[in-house]
Amino acid sequence: GAVAVNQIRAQWSKFQPSFQTASPLDPVVLVSFRNPVTNGVQTLIAGNSTTSTSSNFSDSRTETRFQIQDSLTYTWRNHTFKGGADVQRVVSKVLGLGDATGTFNFGSVIQFSNNQVTRYRQNFGTAQNVENTYYGAFFNDEFKPWSNVTISAGLRYERETAVSDNNNFGPRFGIAWDPFKKGKGVIRFGTGIFYNRVLLRTVGDSIQNSGGTLVSFDSNRIGTAATDPRRIPVLNAISAAFPNSYPSTTELRALVVAACATIVTTLPCNSNTGFTVGNLSSQGNPLRSVDSNLKIPESYQFNVGFEREVLKGWVFEANYTWNKTVHLWRDSNPNAPRLPSGFADWTSYLVANPFDLSPTRRYTFYLGTNTADGSGLSTVANPNPAVPTPCTTSTVNCFVNLNTINTSSTAPAIAVTGQNNNSTGGPIGIALAAIARFRPDQTVEETSRIGSRGNAFYQGLILEMRSRNRKLGAGFRGSFRVAYTLSSTQDDGLNNTSNAEINGDFNREFTRNLQDRRHRLAVTGSFETPYWFGRLRFSPLVRWGSPGRFNLGAGGTDRNLDDVSTDRLNFSGNLKDIKFRKPGSPVPDALIAQFSLQPIGAKSGNLPRNSGTGPSLFTFDLNVTREFKVAERYRFRPVIEFNNILNAAKFSYGSEFINFAALRSDGTAPTATQELARANFLVPTRTYRQREIRLGLRFDF
Repeated sequence: GAVAVNQIRAQWSKFQPSFQTASPLDPVVLVSFRNPVTNGVQTLIAGNSTTSTSSNFSDSRTETRFQIQDSLTYTWRNHTFKGGADVQRVVSKVLGLGDATGTFNFGSVIQFSNNQVTRYRQNFGTAQNVENTYYGAFFNDEFKPWSNVTISAGLRYERETAVSDNNNFGPRFGIAWDPFKKGKGVIRFGTGIFYNRVLLRTVGDSIQNSGGTLVSFDSNRIGTAATDPRRIPVLNAISAAFPNSYPSTTELRALVVAACATIVTTLPCNSNTGFTVGNLSSQGNPLRSVDSNLKIPESYQFNVGFEREVLKGWVFEANYTWNKTVHLWRDSNPNAPRLPSGFADWTSYLVANPFDLSPTRRYTFYLGTNTADGSGLSTVANPNPAVPTPCTTSTVNCFVNLNTINTSSTAPAIAVTGQNNNSTGGPIGIALAAIARFRPDQTVEETSRIGSRGNAFYQGLILEMRSRNRKLGAGFRGSFRVAYTLSSTQDDGLNNTSNAEINGDFNREFTRNLQDRRHRLAVTGSFETPYWFGRLRFSPLVRWGSPGRFNLGAGGTDRNLDDVSTDRLNFSGNLKDIKFRKPGSPVPDALIAQFSLQPIGAKSGNLPRNSGTGPSLFTFDLNVTREFKVAERYRFRPVIEFNNILNAAKFSYGSEFINFAALRSDGTAPTATQELARANFLVPTRTYRQREIRLGLRFDF
């Protein structure tokens, strides 16, 4: 009718995968062989892909969605009322296939023929059933108490069944006032509370895992060294018992324990069975969980602005926006080892407490020079000899340097392997095994708990000058718009599953985020040319942004022994000197010398999060179009768009994470990998938004 309008919409959809293999649940067999043509090692894959997992989410997800939405607008006197509701029901089922069907590795064709398995992996409990119903309802009243004032007030309520957070009321209020009463200026103010939506992927991973038990087995994780004598009997037992199928959790665990028991009674499979994640029983805590009081993230926002025509056809506008977001989802590890009282960090504990793996194997920790000078050596009298002795499978006393960084090709090849990563046989792996008994649940290693503990803050001032479309002379017409933004964006994590460097300490992570550019300038317009220039319309867009931020990490290592590889570096210089380098620029050796890795077991490095200064941003895009009329009712409009028309390099650090790996050598000549890492330190890893040209045609009739 004349005063009421109602709109109702509904949708139903179903998404399901289309497997390209006859039996997607068959085991996976990987056979390595040497290609006689290229003389390179390749892998023959039989079975479904081991990378097709819920990490890609859509690969094996079946989702059914139903939605109905209704809104009613009613006008009465000087009021415009609007109200409505939205209901969405989503049922999503995911089966993660990555190593879920058993993955058998064979080192060669001969080993495959002889059924000699070199590695076996299997994940259990990878099914995810997510059911979520979203309810939303709102009511709003917009009215004009006076001719030069408009007020808008409303309330919205939202509820999602995937989480137990049911008090999400979002009030909204806005006012527009023309103090001049001439229609040439207005002051606006608006404020409100806004809520995010639940992310189905996080819900599936952390809240509603239908498997009940999340377990991952990898034969490479058995023991603390790459040549642990318990691995071969376990692999032989798996190869004999399950040549053409994959076992259950109970069957596999029983087989592993029985195989270990046949070796030596002093080398049982206790905490080093290869089951390093999840709970090994059919009951108990899953690998991923959420806090009982998990809340949906919410934002508190307000904006105040002023708009005024300052010259004929020219309008100036200023807006200030303030936005604080709380209850962002963040990740922590509740099963990280708990430091005993009396020790400042795990470094001091390990130095004071040697690790007895068995009656025939002791690891003694020490703080040597900052190189790979002796980790794994077996000379008891001198734990730092000129030529370190490798720690072999028969060595009784092994020494582990907690200050190790990297190894070279001439370093010991067993216990020293991977000194700057988390490998089982390296110093970090040995240190983690030494403190495993201090975990709250010793049958599980890292666990994940999502909690509503994250925060973000934004404030920005936008100044804008624009003109209406006007004659420019000589048959040209055009409009302009110039906008400058002064802003600050801060947060304590990159996304909803971010971990802190110090487990659970997100206050220490709060800083400028990766999207923060303090100054931004945008210039755009639309220009029409006369007939003698083809009646073309040009729409340029030029944007500039001041330097952004990037993060520097410790090569993805877990030196503070909390199971999470978010460790950063120690830095002794001026943070302003940590700037991006252009490819081919001189290597900053003096700056590199100011970085170092924290000792294994130390709580953290001193380098703040996102402390690097990246490149500035510049883009120039252009749209060109021309309209052709065919009679009065038909129009053709060809268009050509140039994105980054100058093809200027837009540098990016990818994941914005710079690794420290291989920046130092251990006194020997640097390897090619080390030299390449040194040459590329602080150099962006890629560019984006290369020049693109798109052609289009629009037809109006």
